[in-house]
Amino acid sequence: MGKSSDLHCEVQLLDDQCTVVDLDKNAKGQVLFDKICEKIEVVEKDYFGLRYIDEKDGQYNWLDPLRPIKKQLKHEPYHFYFAVKFYPPNPTALVEDITRYLMVLQLREDLLKGRLQCSVPIHALLGSFVVEAEVGDYDHEEHGHDAGYLSEFKFCPKQPGEMLQKVHEFHKKHRGMTPEDAELQYLDNARKLPLYGVDLHQAVDAEGQPVIIGVSAWGIHIFHNNRLINKFVWPKIVTIAFKKKKFTLTIRPASENDYYTATVLSFKLGSLRATKRLWKVGVENHSFFRLSQADLPPKDVGFIKLGSKFRYSGRTQHQARHSQEMLRPPPDFERVSSKRFSSKVLDGNRRSDVIEEVPKVDEEKEDEKRDEEKPFEKTAEPGEAPMATVEG
Repeated sequence: MGKSSDLHCEVQLLDDQCTVVDLDKNAKGQVLFDKICEKIEVVEKDYFGLRYIDEKDGQYNWLDPLRPIKKQLKHEPYHFYFAVKFYPPNPTALVEDITRYLMVLQLREDLLKGRLQCSVPIHALLGSFVVEAEVGDYDHEEHGHDAGYLSEFKFCPKQPGEMLQKVHEFHKKHRGMTPEDAELQYLDNARKLPLYGVDLHQAVDAEGQPVIIGVSAWGIHIFHNNRLINKFVWPKIVTIAFKKKKFTLTIRPASENDYYTATVLSFKLGSLRATKRLWKVGVENHSFFRLSQADLPPKDVGFIKLGSKFRYSGRTQHQARHSQEMLRPPPDFERVSSKRFSSKVLDGNRRSDVIEEVPKVDEEKEDEKRDEEKPFEKTAEPGEAPMATVEG
């Protein structure tokens, strides 16, 4: 039992188990995150983070590893959610089974909560890989001749009646897959969904039209009336900035010699907190996926306004891929039952982001070819999105 001066931190994991960590009252976010990763034996930890609910507006914030926990959560309870922070463009390339399994759990939660959407056939295909990983090959003597053995599985919100039969038909085709193979197939199919890895934020554009701004490994996406109307890949973005409730993008001109025709797009969010949150997500995604190494944080920020010199402080994807930590025997882990996982998620133990309307993007992605747009693993070129421009 911790001392009365300790921080009593509760962390909800992706399998919905809750773990408690007692820390020194001045402990920084990195200490808690490292202890959780050590507990669940994850070394590819750079893709994950700890979130907490902002008491001011009820939205999720990512715990800043460099700041004391008590500076970020002013009051008890100190409750956090372990979650995927950076969705890799190709999650099948993750090295360890446990990392891929955690990625699958996050995507299953995203689908159950409606944050990630797809058609009934795709839901069924993804669900069939979950079933294969959990119960193994279909056997008519053990499982019967219909979908009754799937009655306790839940694959999407408002699950239609025909879903289980479709899952059953797909499951029969997966004979011989190991749980690891099934999860690789799950990830390979899930990564192709239009909103895979897109962090959504509500806003209005310069004309007062409601839009949703998405941030991902590829760049910034703009949705209106459930349609993707603009997508700006990171190499085309010169800067992102915010001032009060205003969020701006400066887009690189078509010709590198024509800087003065750069396009500036402005959006308004509901509050300064929401605008700063969007900006920080942009800074971190650009740094993680585009740079070979992150900028060093400033040493002396005592007199600087909070957040005005924010930098991403973790390792980049490039550094994570070349880490020596993964040269170890793979850890053993137990897969959570779908019945318990689904019921916990749908009962709201891991709350969803508050987005009134998630865009229903065409699954064809309208000429989007993600494999051709994978972020480079190099230092940003001169002028490329420094992502540290702040005016407010």
